[in-house]
Amino acid sequence: MKQNKETNKKGTNIMGNYFNPVKIKIDTIDVIEDILSTLHSQPRKILLLHRGGDFSESDAGQGLFKSLGDFEVKPLEVNISNPDVEDLFHFYKQIESFDYQCIVGIGGGSVLDLSKSLAAIKGMEIDSISTLRSVIKQKLYIKNKKFVPWIGIPTTSGTGSEVTCWATIWDRANGVKMSVDSEHLYAHTAIVDPALTTSLPKRLTASTALDALCHATEAYWSKSSNEISRIYSLEAIKRIVKNFEKVLNQPNDILLRKEIALGSLYAGLAFSNTRTTACHSISYPLTLELGMVHGIAASITLAKVMEINFDSIIENDKLLDAFGVSSCSEIQELIEHFHEQSGFSSKLRDYGANEEIIETITSKAFTKGRMDNNPVALTKEDVVQILRSIY
Repeated sequence: MKQNKETNKKGTNIMGNYFNPVKIKIDTIDVIEDILSTLHSQPRKILLLHRGGDFSESDAGQGLFKSLGDFEVKPLEVNISNPDVEDLFHFYKQIESFDYQCIVGIGGGSVLDLSKSLAAIKGMEIDSISTLRSVIKQKLYIKNKKFVPWIGIPTTSGTGSEVTCWATIWDRANGVKMSVDSEHLYAHTAIVDPALTTSLPKRLTASTALDALCHATEAYWSKSSNEISRIYSLEAIKRIVKNFEKVLNQPNDILLRKEIALGSLYAGLAFSNTRTTACHSISYPLTLELGMVHGIAASITLAKVMEINFDSIIENDKLLDAFGVSSCSEIQELIEHFHEQSGFSSKLRDYGANEEIIETITSKAFTKGRMDNNPVALTKEDVVQILRSIY
């Protein structure tokens, strides 16, 4: 006889599974030598993705290159944000003849997403951007037997890419967001060194922290929410909300940077099992159509979506407590305050929106696996109302 799944009074499944195989080191980057020695494949050739610019001359860069001194390393500079399929193809062709056995990615979400994408398509026959689109859309990389392990070292506190198994790749030519997604793509190890984030400019510190705040909040109410992910979510929200303004005003305070880094990590561990929901689904066309920074595009609708979801959220009182508020309207005020403190607007009109663009954004806001992961099924009319309310 099959046992029925227990549900709470709101119909939310209160049973569930949690899985995340990433080894996490909260340490300095020189631990990478020990990590590489534990890899089953014992790599000799390493592909190193980094943010470019002055990285090689920075303390972090010099330390990392020293730690990799016994390996044959091919550095690859990634000085772009929100990588496009054309960017991925460009980098793939650059390293096609280098038989790397491991990838090390040190940087923000774009660097980490490209790292796991190149790990996925290593050795595949990809002769054009069109072929690469097909590989991603049809998930042909899942059958690739030449997958290589990768190590993620985040230098921002927000994306959680070091502990998730998917990568965002944009296809701007077709106006869509794609995803490279497989359980094979969990990093072998994530090295979280808060000191790497102390040089982040104010706006990037803020936007990435707001992205993490959305990851944690959406994970809490996601259809796939479970007991473990919710614990991570609440802890992430508390740390980010408590320390957000402090870290903006004291950017060199390593203890504050650690608190935000841990908030980002916990948010990543939360949504690695639940994925995101309506806020992120709406954020993609906000970025494509208005050029909004991702963390702002996601957080700008957070309180409005929460208000719609509120009665369907299990233990919604704990969610409010984590934010330190008593209502969704107070969360709206909090987010607007965070935007203002960071130098961003909370109004779509300030990003060039108009009625026509709102209609376009709405038509592209229903990303599969994100919008249908929201606890309340939103209609196009709902999305239009949300966008108009923050116009």
